[in-house]
Order: sequence, then C-alpha cells, then structure tokens
Amino acid sequence: MTDCVRSVVSVDGTRIVFHTLGSGPVVVIVPGALVTLDTYLGLAQLLAPDYRVIVVERRGYGLSESGPRPVEFATQAADLAAVLTAVGEPAFVFGHSAGGLVTLEAMRRDPSMVRRLALYEPPLALAGSPLKPTLEQIRRHMEAGRPADAIIEFFTAITDPIPARAALQPLADALAFRAPGLVADLECLTAMDPDPASWRAIELPALLLVGEITDPYGISSIDLLQSTLPNSRTVTLPGQRHHPDDVDILAGALRDFFRSPRRNAHHTSTRRHPSSSRRMVKRTS
Repeated sequence: MTDCVRSVVSVDGTRIVFHTLGSGPVVVIVPGALVTLDTYLGLAQLLAPDYRVIVVERRGYGLSESGPRPVEFATQAADLAAVLTAVGEPAFVFGHSAGGLVTLEAMRRDPSMVRRLALYEPPLALAGSPLKPTLEQIRRHMEAGRPADAIIEFFTAITDPIPARAALQPLADALAFRAPGLVADLECLTAMDPDPASWRAIELPALLLVGEITDPYGISSIDLLQSTLPNSRTVTLPGQRHHPDDVDILAGALRDFFRSPRRNAHHTSTRRHPSSSRRMVKRTS
C-alpha cells in the first residue's frame, strides 16, 4: 500500500499517475514492460525507511492514460520529466527494462532533476528492427481480440531457449490485460535508433545492473551501455533473471549506490570481462 496517489499531465495531455511511499531523498522507479505497480511494491517498501519512493505507472499501464499512438520513447521521456518536475527536488532514478530506456532518453534531454541513475537491463540490444516482425504479429493478435496470444508472441521472440507454448499460456492469460501497454512499448522500441552514441553525453553517475542468469539480450545491452556511458559501473546480481526475484539484493545494490561518494563524471568505466570483471553483489541478511 502506498501513502498517496498523484498525477501529472504530460506535454501531450496524457495523465500520468504515480504512487508515493516513505520519506527522505526521492527515488523514482520507472517500470518495465508488462509490469505494474504491484511488481515494485516490495522494492518500494524496502527503500521507504530511507527514501521517499515514487513508482510511476507508465502510459498504457495501471491508472495512467494511454495517450496518442504510435508512441516513441521521447514521449515517455516527457512523461518522466513531468513527474520529476512535480516532485520538485533532484531524485535518484531506477529504470527497469523498458523503463531504463525511458530514463536514458529523459537524461539525454535534461538531466538537471536527477542525482544518479540505476538501470536494470534496458533492452538496447533489441532496439530498432529486431522486433518489428513481432510487433506486426502482435498487432494482428490484438485486432483479432487475442491479447494472450500477443503476450505469447512477445515472450517467444525474446526468450532463449524458446519456452513451450503450454508453459507460457498461464502467464499469458494473467498478463493479457496489459497487452495494450506492451504494444506501446514495442512501438517505442522498434522506432528507436539502436546507436546509443547520443547517450555518451550523459555524465550522471550510472549503475548498470544485470542478472547472473538473465537472457542474452540483457547481457548484450548492459555491455553496450557500459561502453557508452562515461560514468558507469556494472554490478551483477547473483541468481537473478531479467525480472529479479530477490528484491532484497536489488534494494541493497540500489541503496549502496545511492549512498556511495560521488565519483568524477569522467572516470574510466570498468569494462565487463566474461570471466571476472563484473562486480558480484552477495545477498546480506
């Protein structure tokens, strides 16, 4: 349960809802695709004793409006900027998956309201053309009134190895009501320039988080960002996938980063080596 619910109107007139829990320095959580408020409540509750945690419901999800279509990440970046302006003070920002791409686009445009950013596997490796055929097939499923099939189509495209349909069906049935938000996210992802060169100007301290047993696109995406963002470091969360099950270890990594001394904006990034150079965070009791 959050302390209060507020909303802002983004530049295109779309109402964006956000939820607040706790008190202290502000942490804004920008969710990934197909996930809603409940997914992040556990993380918010762990951070709330030390921070005022704000969980954004991105357009197309939860109580937020969908807005005009098609959508681009620039539009969602404006949504995040509107929330940050409403908060009224510089914030730490945690972007998960597609929420990480929204965060990066927002920081490219105006980083002035952000102290540090933490990013959990923004799917940069899937940007541009790779998922365009998937998006078209998902649109056909949606037009035919088959949102669960749209969910299956998505997970079949991004998961390696490909799960059996029977294994995906219960999850797809449970997530079917979120399929319109997925379509919007895929519109953003397929319209995105896969070259991250414009993000090299983002000098904010950045924590790049990756699960130890995540999908290959998550690892590739973090590698691309590590070589792009000038003030970044990578931390691997042991035993975690693209959607981390252990929120304690995630909260610990975020808290350590938000509290750590500020580094020079132009330090040399620690490059990931397949064998050992990614820092591994262990769970603490």
